[in-house]
Amino acid sequence: MKKAIQLAILHSNRTKKTSEIDLADSLNFVSSKEIRSQINLPELDSAGLDGFIISNKKSSKFPVSLKIIETGKVYKNLNIKYAYRINTGASIPRNFKNFISLENAFIENEYLILSKSKISNKDIKKKGEDLKKTQILIKKNQKINFIKLALLASVGIKKTHIYSPLKVGVISTGNELIDYKKKKKDFQTFDSNKLQIINFLKKYQIQIEDLGILKDNFKDVEKFYRTKNSKYDLIISSGGSSFSSGDHTSSYLIKNTKILFQYLRIQPGRPIIFAKKKRQYIFSLPGNPLAVMVNLKLIISKFIDPKNLYTNFKFENFKSGFNTNKKFNITKFIRVKIKDKTAYEHNTRGSAKLISTAQSDGFMIVEEGISKVVKGRSYPVIKFEI
Repeated sequence: MKKAIQLAILHSNRTKKTSEIDLADSLNFVSSKEIRSQINLPELDSAGLDGFIISNKKSSKFPVSLKIIETGKVYKNLNIKYAYRINTGASIPRNFKNFISLENAFIENEYLILSKSKISNKDIKKKGEDLKKTQILIKKNQKINFIKLALLASVGIKKTHIYSPLKVGVISTGNELIDYKKKKKDFQTFDSNKLQIINFLKKYQIQIEDLGILKDNFKDVEKFYRTKNSKYDLIISSGGSSFSSGDHTSSYLIKNTKILFQYLRIQPGRPIIFAKKKRQYIFSLPGNPLAVMVNLKLIISKFIDPKNLYTNFKFENFKSGFNTNKKFNITKFIRVKIKDKTAYEHNTRGSAKLISTAQSDGFMIVEEGISKVVKGRSYPVIKFEI
């Protein structure tokens, strides 16, 4: 499994394309370039509080001018013999470098009575104090969240260079499948995998298209991949990935694409095919809903998001509340319930039973090379997203 994840990450880097977009449209995209500040913040010394400014400390009192120094304006030719009221954030005029906060100012008969101990020049925000020109705001490969976007706007960044979103097509394969919105006959099965895949992908900054349900016959499969080859960067399918003669997706991919990997020793999760045809990548997943979930979380998420900028599940260690045996040469994902920091095996063992996942809190991961789960020993668990 680890080699499969490494391959997914390696090929993910080969899908990257860049584009320039308006800053307002860049939320949650990943920056393809380093962005530095074009200006200092503040650009001029400014008042950190409401207060008064004076030109020097020599006089013991200053007449207070009726003029108030406001934000967004530049004041020239002020009389250095006067004290001026200044609002928070307003630029400090030239020759007025001494500041008295409003709470420390003593006014008597329209004169500011100066006490040198009350001068608080530390309340003047210096040029570049918050942000210096050329300071790095966004690193290459960093996600632009709402805070970063506001920071970029504060220094006048108008455009950003981002990695273009992948174009992803999602399709289900199977003669028995029917859209969950339609009326079903007894021999048909509602398609839940496509909905699971699409909703899992919505957390990422990608373009997703529902490509419907594909009949499992070789001509339809061949026509589908031939016509969709140049339209999508990635196609994710479910169903038809096993190596039996009746699964035409796997037959087509083996004959017409470069197979990057096609068998993983995981349970549930197999069989999965990762293939490439020209510039398009293909993940062919099994029809088992739990296998689809495992592959989405552990492999496809790494292809789409190799730096974990969007992936929000974490591995946590929990003590096992049960004993069980497993095959030595596979990695097994056991559905568990968490109680009092202990993981208990869910009592439904059928790997295709989606209800068991809805009733569980996560997957306990028991890696290849381990033949049994021992009660009281700690194992990593992937918690399901709420």
